[in-house]
Amino acid sequence: MKIIQTIIIYGSASIITILSIIYFQVIGYPIVNTATGLIPTLTPPIYMIPVFFPYGILLGEILWFWIKKEEFTFSFILLFECLIIGLISFIRYSIIIPFSGHAIIISFYLIHYLITIEKKYQVRILIGLVVLGITLLYKLVIWNDPLTLILGGILGALVSLIEIVYKFKKR
Repeated sequence: MKIIQTIIIYGSASIITILSIIYFQVIGYPIVNTATGLIPTLTPPIYMIPVFFPYGILLGEILWFWIKKEEFTFSFILLFECLIIGLISFIRYSIIIPFSGHAIIISFYLIHYLITIEKKYQVRILIGLVVLGITLLYKLVIWNDPLTLILGGILGALVSLIEIVYKFKKR
């Protein structure tokens, strides 16, 4: 059963990532938008694409809960949270507002797995840290844009409060 779970979760992540590649190949990569304005360059694929893998892992986890008919309430909470962070990130991408969609997703993702400290999540946490490293490199070093990074991180953490409160009350 562990192999099937791994295939479903990481398979979902792979599918979401491939779909994001196709989407950006068709639509095109956006112009870099920082808190101080637009930078006349396209956002590179190495920055845009990796965040979809952790997001796909979250969606794969929801799918696994539904298949196993486990954690019914928690799976709907996680789905609600994923819809919120996905919607906010897309809105940020669509209408230019000063917070990082990447920071929203990755801060939520890391908090989601760090509040459940289990050895089985080490690979997922490592994936999140790699994507965080890419995001930090671009936001802080290349684009000098700490404000959208910080605001996005705070927003992702705020969304994760739903899950934290649920887990605290469940104890």
